[in-house]
Amino acid sequence: MLGPEAVLFADADVSGEGASEALRPAHGSARNAEELLEWGYARQLVRMVRGRRVDYSRSVAAKISVVLLAKDESDRLPGALATVGWADEVLVVDTGSSDGTPDIARAAGARVVEIPWEGYVASRNRAISLASHDWVFFVDADERAPEALRDEILGRVAADGETLAGLLMPRLSNFLGRPVRHGAWYPDVQFRMGRRSRGFRVVGGRVHETYAADGPVVRLRSPLHHEPYRNLSDYLRKSAVYARLAAEDRAERGDRSGPASILLRPPFEFVRSFLLKGGFLDGAAGAQVAFVHAWYYLLRAAYLREIRRDSGASTRRAGGRR
Repeated sequence: MLGPEAVLFADADVSGEGASEALRPAHGSARNAEELLEWGYARQLVRMVRGRRVDYSRSVAAKISVVLLAKDESDRLPGALATVGWADEVLVVDTGSSDGTPDIARAAGARVVEIPWEGYVASRNRAISLASHDWVFFVDADERAPEALRDEILGRVAADGETLAGLLMPRLSNFLGRPVRHGAWYPDVQFRMGRRSRGFRVVGGRVHETYAADGPVVRLRSPLHHEPYRNLSDYLRKSAVYARLAAEDRAERGDRSGPASILLRPPFEFVRSFLLKGGFLDGAAGAQVAFVHAWYYLLRAAYLREIRRDSGASTRRAGGRR
């Protein structure tokens, strides 16, 4: 969505003293700017971003939908919406909030659709299908798209949007208020933006789903910002949920949880995150991340062991009734 700062210029140099005269509003309307481009009266569309000239003239035809899947995110959704207002469409797909999340989204100018929760993969795919445009950028309520990422996305779509199927980007997480630039959590490359015409979709199991598309993708340099946990209690609650779901997926595949999974894998993951992947460079935050990373593996192994035990007990009881 081209904001009021979008301007047109024809045969003028936008640098130097003549910039203010060369850049003129298109009747104060982004709609008029798009119409003029369609009619061929303007040769370039530019935006001045903190004194830098960014050419988006070819991106007008490649419209972008930002999609957010949310439930009870009234505290974090406004921060995410504030960083994606540049998109041609902002769509919030709500899965049953009780805290006013849909009303907050509407007040911010987003289109809101309410659907039932069908699991991470099915719900995300349905959200993608509800977008109005071909290019879809999927953002969670605990994520932020900073200006550098915005500019890189728009520039890449303008230059190569017709040939690419999607865009990868690193994700920079904060843990309890501190950025984590090393260890198991970085660069945490995410495939979050793709074209529906190239099969952009979500695949995977109950948790830790991934995105896919049919065609070439490129990796951007600027990171998506991530604030995954409100506090330590929020982390402990979510890690238990995610570990349980991951254990259920593994149980369905026939995986087992032996002594090594409980006694050896968690310590190895701590060493890998804190030492081998440089988590120590983040100081106390790196140590905390390494610990919670190892804790997740311990929980997953314990849950898998529990599920296999309960499944075996149920099978024995069913056999005894025959």
